[in-house]
Amino acid sequence: MNERVPQPRQGGRHRRGTAIEQVDSRTWDPAERAAAEQLDRIEPAWTVWYGPGTRHFHAVATWPAPQPLIVRARTTDELRDLMCEAEHTTPPPRGGPMPQTPDTPPAPGDPRTPGDPRTVCWDLPHDLPIVGKARAMVSETLTVWALHHLTDDAVLVAGELLANAILHGEPVVRLSLRASPDELQIQVTDRGAGQPRHLTLDAEATHGRGLAIVGALAHDHGVTPLPDRPGKTVWARWHLPPRGAHPTP
Repeated sequence: MNERVPQPRQGGRHRRGTAIEQVDSRTWDPAERAAAEQLDRIEPAWTVWYGPGTRHFHAVATWPAPQPLIVRARTTDELRDLMCEAEHTTPPPRGGPMPQTPDTPPAPGDPRTPGDPRTVCWDLPHDLPIVGKARAMVSETLTVWALHHLTDDAVLVAGELLANAILHGEPVVRLSLRASPDELQIQVTDRGAGQPRHLTLDAEATHGRGLAIVGALAHDHGVTPLPDRPGKTVWARWHLPPRGAHPTP
């Protein structure tokens, strides 16, 4: 039997004993990202983004539907065709993508009393670029709910919980916000069997601080397993001051 002669290992770009070559960072697919941002601005009933990892355009409907409306395409033209087809199948309500029901935030002039709970939720793609869009949606929702003093902390917490669910959990990922007269709660649910945990990290660690950040910013937080299937809901909660009282900075 012929023995295989080992071949010399081909060196990479950096070779031992030579100076490290600095490489400029690159923004992937800037034209595609710009096209997605433009389509997102002109389609108020959809959240649109471009995923450089998948090299696809994505859109998720922002109005309630029996099933999550998520479409994906290689070009914006193809994506718009799929969005139009979805709108014909499950049309958004008149007047905007989010109808005013007891489970959605009240619009100015809404006759419901301020004590009614307000809830919104989104089923999101299992794709990290959606985190930035979700943070913007949380900020916009809390502005409508007049919870400006919690916006910065809540947006950061929502981003951490959502990123953890996408990186370590399983689809479908759902982001929910609920405001009652005395508290605001953010929940992120995924179908992964693993449980998040606090890690003991040194001062130089750059990852793994998600739950520590949540614990520092929220008044309370925890994990609730799903009762009938694999998965869990990770939640964070803030207490709200009585109406008329000034919130504590």
